Amino acid sequence: MLPRAVRLGNGLWWAFELTICRCPVPGAGVTAAWRLYPPPAWRRIESMIHRQTLPGRQAACIFILTMGAITLSASAGPPVIRWGGSDGPNSVSPARRLPADPTTVKPIWELSLGSHQYAVPTIDRGRIYVGANDMGVRRDGYKPTGGGLLLCIEQATGRMIWQFITPRFFGGIKPPYHYNQWKCGVCSSPLVDGERVYIIGGRGEVLCLDRNGQADGNAGPFSDELAYMGLGEVPGATLQPTDGDIVWRFDLVGELGVVPHDVCGSTLAMMDDLLFACTSNGLDDRHDKIPAPQAPALIVLDKRTGRLVARENEGISSRLLHGHWSSPVAAHIAGQTLVFFGGGDGVMYAFAPPDVGSQDKVQSLRKVWATDCNPADYRTRDGKPIPYSRHNRKSPEGPSEIISTPIVLDGRLYVAIGQSPVHGEGRGCLSCIDAATGKLLWRSTLVGRTLATPALADGLLYIPDYSGNLHCFDAATGQRQWVHPMNGRAWPASAFVADSKVYASTESGLVWVLRAGRQLEVLSRGRQGSPPIAPVAVDGILYLPTQKSLLAIRSEEHTSELQSHHPI
Repeated sequence: MLPRAVRLGNGLWWAFELTICRCPVPGAGVTAAWRLYPPPAWRRIESMIHRQTLPGRQAACIFILTMGAITLSASAGPPVIRWGGSDGPNSVSPARRLPADPTTVKPIWELSLGSHQYAVPTIDRGRIYVGANDMGVRRDGYKPTGGGLLLCIEQATGRMIWQFITPRFFGGIKPPYHYNQWKCGVCSSPLVDGERVYIIGGRGEVLCLDRNGQADGNAGPFSDELAYMGLGEVPGATLQPTDGDIVWRFDLVGELGVVPHDVCGSTLAMMDDLLFACTSNGLDDRHDKIPAPQAPALIVLDKRTGRLVARENEGISSRLLHGHWSSPVAAHIAGQTLVFFGGGDGVMYAFAPPDVGSQDKVQSLRKVWATDCNPADYRTRDGKPIPYSRHNRKSPEGPSEIISTPIVLDGRLYVAIGQSPVHGEGRGCLSCIDAATGKLLWRSTLVGRTLATPALADGLLYIPDYSGNLHCFDAATGQRQWVHPMNGRAWPASAFVADSKVYASTESGLVWVLRAGRQLEVLSRGRQGSPPIAPVAVDGILYLPTQKSLLAIRSEEHTSELQSHHPI
């Protein structure tokens, strides 16, 4: 007989413990911890066991009980879900039973965020961390400024646990600065490591936060969160358990002379005790000079203290086209660890990590290789430089920077070039590079300018471009398998692959779901009221962020199946 199902705190129905469910083996009156299986999995297990003889059934029961205990013990620290479904930038998830048309399913819950949101959520131990702007903040004494917000919410219900408010830095709109003016909020996807949460804030700083917020007190050494939120002079203002807790902060502007441009819009990478951060250094407010050409594009911090460990000194900022916004990635390649960074000059760099034993002075990162991701004829024609496209002088020609985050799989690195959406459509390029040597393996100019990070699953690479085309390439050869026009420009979201489906969206709110594979097959076309960002999926639920809200969506088929099981 099948075990009964119980509904856990995450809102899902699961077969649980022998104390509340019956073992399918006759005579096995044992009380022990079973592995957490959803009911469909229990049916397969029960069918398998009942095909055995009685001794076989008993042995199977003992095996499952043993493995269940091991699984429960090992799952005390589940992996952090980032970038859609993994701990790396490849937006591919093993999640199953996801909706084929998320726009037609009533959400389990929906949380209002603000007016702008561009960060992929991170899931860790029953909590979701997501960035937004502060236009939706409700906090005694605080008035929204167009600054940033990091929310920690309960995965099962969407209930807020704590909020970290970063007011707008109005100095960022004074020449030569030109950032924090678009009310984009926190554009950094949170990096969660144990009891710490790391982000790059919209004010031009790297922040280390306490996972529990102020609920367990002010962790320090930073202790002036009230003043940071602009509430230091508000009569009667005190820290609340639902406020965020800063452990340390590193000021990119004050410490390094960085002049961020438009947004501080990248995500941190971590290797052991080191954090790698893009500085978002860029042009001035008039878009014609680089005010800080010697400021680093990439730095390394000690994750425990925020101490500056290393920086690049390759002069990348002196060659930037607009700004640095690509996120660094660390990977083990051919017996060595390398840190990959897409520069604002359109060049892909690989650096060796710094010596962790040296604490005397700030180290210079050693460049291992550099590969230009712009074809030569994008940069010059007839021996003359081709002008870079600008918001007031749009052109499909010219070189582009790297905004996309590179992905590294099986010794290969994949990355695309692009520009700010306000520069319009133009020629792009998707490159496949040997991650160990920097050798160009193949490139395709069929992809237009894009901000998107490629998604690679089962040998196929999916990427949308700003022109609104979703491309599928053979990752080994670079041969395009198909292209699908999405009837709208695409820049807020990368493609997301899960459950044999490819999710992609446009800035007008269109949501496309296609069958993953070498043949083009559209499963659905729907629309959200606000432009969607790349989703994340786990436990059969799609968490879909838009610019204004975060939705938790389960497929109708999955919902009906779960509802057919009744609680004890």
